[in-house]
Amino acid sequence: MQFFGRVASDYEAMFAIKLPALRGLRVLDCPSGPGSFVAEANAQGVHVVGVDPLYELPLEQLVQRGSADVAHTIEQMQANARQFADINLQAYAQSKLRALVRFARHFEQGLANGLYLAAKLPALPFPDRHFDLTLSAHLLFTYSDPASGGVMRDSPFTLAWHMAAAQELMRVTRGELRLYPTTTRWLKPCRHPYALAVAERFASEGLQVRYEPSTFARGNVADDTLNACMVITR
Repeated sequence: MQFFGRVASDYEAMFAIKLPALRGLRVLDCPSGPGSFVAEANAQGVHVVGVDPLYELPLEQLVQRGSADVAHTIEQMQANARQFADINLQAYAQSKLRALVRFARHFEQGLANGLYLAAKLPALPFPDRHFDLTLSAHLLFTYSDPASGGVMRDSPFTLAWHMAAAQELMRVTRGELRLYPTTTRWLKPCRHPYALAVAERFASEGLQVRYEPSTFARGNVADDTLNACMVITR
């Protein structure tokens, strides 16, 4: 699994949100990775807590892992340049490294202040309905097995895991849960079958489910088909 982060403007594009509109809210970012969203959002008056299982590691190891994963990802994208023709790879790498640098500057103090927490789905150490908004990107659906449209061979993230993880994310949320992306990656682009199953489960429980168009570029025109985050609202 890739361990690299994104800047706040990427979050705004992925989830169709604007940070100024979230001021005063309590927000969960799970998984958060080595991104700068927690730092940037808290600086703008949004109380964001980032959760990631790798936060149990010391900062030096997190930075090393993040740097190595950015370099490896760029190598893979360069090797498949036709697939990623719509991305400026130099700008892409620079953005990821900016996120990592800001994360590194903020992490240790943020950890001491409870803004970063080592935990993993499908079990989170928060009370019910603790957050006004929960954001979850590039774990659910993305890392399912290739047969379902994900990218991880022999993936432990089965449909049952997705159901449990989504339910747990919603358990700690009193307002909205936003999930991104919601399309397949390696199959012909379509709505991910696990996303459809999760949406059906929440709808059957009386929650409102909709897809909010995303402006985040995933790499090429084909992968941007049906590009949207799922929004589940109580």
